[in-house]
Amino acid sequence: MRIERVLAAAGLATGDAPEVTDHGRSGDLVARCGDAFVKIARRSETWNARALERESAVLRWLAGKAPVPQVLWSGAVADDLALVMRAAPGTAVSHVPEADAEAALTATVRTLAALHALSIAGCPFDQRLSLKLAEAEARVAGGAVDESDFDAERLGLTAAEAWARLTAAIPATEDLVLAHGDASLPNFIWGANVTLIDLGRFGIADRYQDLSLFLRSAQRNHPQVDAVHLLATHYPLTDLDAVRLAFYQFLDEFF
Repeated sequence: MRIERVLAAAGLATGDAPEVTDHGRSGDLVARCGDAFVKIARRSETWNARALERESAVLRWLAGKAPVPQVLWSGAVADDLALVMRAAPGTAVSHVPEADAEAALTATVRTLAALHALSIAGCPFDQRLSLKLAEAEARVAGGAVDESDFDAERLGLTAAEAWARLTAAIPATEDLVLAHGDASLPNFIWGANVTLIDLGRFGIADRYQDLSLFLRSAQRNHPQVDAVHLLATHYPLTDLDAVRLAFYQFLDEFF
């Protein structure tokens, strides 16, 4: 019923029964409806609703600058906030066949490099570390951190204990780019090109925000591919900073 209400508000009639594809780690309801995707967050779920509202604005701002889905409609319906997008053709890079994994990862690296090469001037979306840390601290205080989902080396820590360790390792500087913000492989759709999706954390941030999550996700989803080598070959960075990689993977525990 929630999906049907959104489609009606958007003036869309697909003729096909909605196919719920995910409830997402964030708790959003995600459904495929013909050639459109619908994402819905309850307005009462503050973190999710804020991220979805932000994603709608990001997609509109990035249109024509980077490969992102077309926004068909966004707005409020009853107790929900919703975003309706044109479905990106292709397959999530996390789910491509093993035979295609290296080609898909290479295309993803090149897409990240192109995104990071765009000028940050005029970008209204700020994800600098000071803001990310403030949001992370608020999530700890609000009980919004899923301690059961910590990476293996941090399982058993409370959110407060993890926060204390993170804040002892904050980098002194940032290398700012336009960052996807959640550059895990499910958020890249590989087809004729690579489309960026799930952009609720997009904004001006350190490039390692993306590089760290890309490498972690590549290791988990396609361990047979040397993703570090692909970065060295296709991304304009001389050496990877292992300390920054570890820090930004740690920071992701709070989101």
